[in-house]
Formats: sequence, C-alpha cells, structure tokens
Amino acid sequence: MAVKASASSATTKAPAKKADSKAPAKGAKAAATGTKASAKGTKATTTTKTKAAKPVKVKKEKPVKVNPKKLPALDFPKRPSTPWNLFYMEHLAKVKAAGKQIVPTAETAAASLIWKELSPSQKQVYDETYRANFENYKKLISARLQELTPAEFKLENTRRQALRAAGKRSLPALKDPNAPKRPLSSFFSFAKDQRDAGKFSDLAQKDQARAFAKAWKELSEEQRRRYEEQTRAALEVFKQDKARYESGV
Repeated sequence: MAVKASASSATTKAPAKKADSKAPAKGAKAAATGTKASAKGTKATTTTKTKAAKPVKVKKEKPVKVNPKKLPALDFPKRPSTPWNLFYMEHLAKVKAAGKQIVPTAETAAASLIWKELSPSQKQVYDETYRANFENYKKLISARLQELTPAEFKLENTRRQALRAAGKRSLPALKDPNAPKRPLSSFFSFAKDQRDAGKFSDLAQKDQARAFAKAWKELSEEQRRRYEEQTRAALEVFKQDKARYESGV
C-alpha cells in the first residue's frame, strides 16, 4: 500500500513538473511579444518626424512710383521770353492801351501777320533784347545752382526724371557745380596728354578721335597699365570725395 501511495504521489507530481516547464516558455513568448511591441513602438517613434517649418517668403518691395505732381519744384529763375514772345507781349500791351477787348486767338493771328512783315533790322531789336536777357538768365541760374545742397539736387533731378518719363522731354538733369568731378577714363587721359602735347592738332576733330584710338591700341602693355593704374587711383579718391560731399562733412 505504501508503494502504491508513493507511485500515485509520483504520478500526481509529474504533471506539475510538466506544467512548470511550459511556464517559462509562455513567459518568454510574452516577453518576446512585449519586446516586439516595444520595438514597434520605438520604430513608430523614430519614424514619426517633426515637420520642418516652411521658410517664410519675403515679398520683394515694389519700386515706389514717383508722381511728379507731388514733388515740390525748386525755385529757379524763369527763362527769358523769345524774340517772338517779346513782340507778342508788346502787341497785346498796345491793344490793351487802345481800350480794345483782347481776344487771344484773334490777336495771335494779327500779331503773326505783323511779325512776318517786320524787316530784319526791326526783328534784330527783339533778338538783341533776348540775347541780353538770356545772358543775365545764365548768371542767375549759375548763382542759384551754387546755393543748392546735394539733397536738393537729388530731389530736383528725381522730379525731372519722372517728368521726362511722363513725356516732358525738355527738362535736362541738373549738374551740381560743387560736386567732385569723376576722373577721366584711361583712354581719355591718354588722349588729353596727346592733345596737350600738340599731337594730331592739324587734323579735324573726328579725325583726331580716330588717330587717338589708333595710338591707344599701339601702346605697349606697360604704358597702358600706367594709365589704368592712374585711373584706378583717381577713381578711389573720387569715391571718397563724393561720399564726403554728399554726407555734408
């Protein structure tokens, strides 16, 4: 009986051992599954990339269109009246002195007929008056330009450029008489030296230009380099002088 009990006891223990041997396998499987899931999570984490911020597009500023009507015009002496205008104003003054009503279209036609019938000596009086007025006008303009600042020159030239673009072509850019002068180019420096030395003085102006160009091409590299270095040095001085002048220093 004791042997049977022992056998049954052994029999009952055997399945327990079998069950214990399977437990680690299930645990390992579960651990493996967990590891796999963890790996997937890690993969998912690594594959999820943060989107880079898109670069902000900077809009280019459109050039400001200058309205010539809104730019203040500088005060300049008025150009003198032409010989015809002098005669016409004189004609209108006579009509007004006579007590007649002035009708511009009629008086213009009448003055034109009288002007055509004037002799050259009669017209010369108006021509001489105009020339004298124009000489005085040039002096007044020269004095006015001397008074302007670099900023005023820039403003007035901007206004004139806008007016020329709008169709008013009889407004040249103003030249600042006090501004530093840009140096001559290498070729023109050479041509000046040639002219000062009296070279090609017997030729006409157009032929002189051709002769200077030919002589420039025939210069040696060393001679031409001397003019180029001289021009570069003068240009650097000009840039410094111009910056100093425009800043008002």
